Amino acid sequence: MTAPRPPATTGQQTEQNLSDKLARTDGVICPENVDPHIKAPTPDVGKMPVIPPPGTPGGDPTVQPK
Repeated sequence: MTAPRPPATTGQQTEQNLSDKLARTDGVICPENVDPHIKAPTPDVGKMPVIPPPGTPGGDPTVQPK
């Protein structure tokens, strides 16, 4: 009988317990070996429209709340 092989790893040969790794990063899994020059532009979301409720200044006076 042979002992089971450890799973193949890519990149660094670090044997870490996943729980320990998550504890060090406050539960955030971050990718490793990422090109720091890759940047995505922030999307232009504009302004969110605010619809005032009936009965308030700027609200529709013809709507009767139920």
